[in-house]
Amino acid sequence: MIKTTRTIGLWIGAVFLLAGFSRGGGQLSKPYTQWNEKEAQKLLDDSPWGQTQVWSDTSRMFQTGPGRTANASQTRDSSADHVNFRIRFLSARPIRQATCRVIELQQKGPLPEQLTAQLKAFAAGDFPDYVVVTLTVDTRGTEARDQVQTAVSLLQTLTTAELKNNTYLLPRGGERVFLEEYQTPKKDGLGARFIFPRLVKGEPFVNVESGELLFHSELKGGPTINMRYKTKDMVYNGKFEY
Repeated sequence: MIKTTRTIGLWIGAVFLLAGFSRGGGQLSKPYTQWNEKEAQKLLDDSPWGQTQVWSDTSRMFQTGPGRTANASQTRDSSADHVNFRIRFLSARPIRQATCRVIELQQKGPLPEQLTAQLKAFAAGDFPDYVVVTLTVDTRGTEARDQVQTAVSLLQTLTTAELKNNTYLLPRGGERVFLEEYQTPKKDGLGARFIFPRLVKGEPFVNVESGELLFHSELKGGPTINMRYKTKDMVYNGKFEY
């Protein structure tokens, strides 16, 4: 176990309540404390830092071979049962701010001072050494709930050893940066954590000029996650966030 467990725990260890933007939308022009719940959730699920891979053919999710997947924006049939894999850059400040805002808005009554301070620290914290991608699973359909539970159970049993050779970040034109540590979902609701080094040979392995950053993970016994992010859109308050 590397020191990331302790490092990340400093920011999120005490956060136990959690739910669960058009691109370049209006909410990024105002402080995150003024975002409404719809804006914050949109940033978590469909933004430059948080995207959704949708499985509409849930019967094939846990079988060998490719299933039928789509991005959230490509799936419009509301009558079908879908399983949503939410892939978010937790190390990106906008994702942490949206997370905190959802918590604040869903609380009944005033927030305790201690929780308020913890949320502010989580939203403002830095991840100088690691890139952290989280994965959660949900559905709006009724027939897909068993598949969601199976996916959640899978995330609880996966290990770093099973994932490290087929889970990586890949900037366009660059080299694969493989998983350093996998952490199973915890009670904080943030989902499974995929932790990567931020520096390779002492330098960031991706920058805003890279064009694209791919997150790829072959979940042993489950689906393959492939999600691409446009690096030019991953700028927030003048800083490249990832």
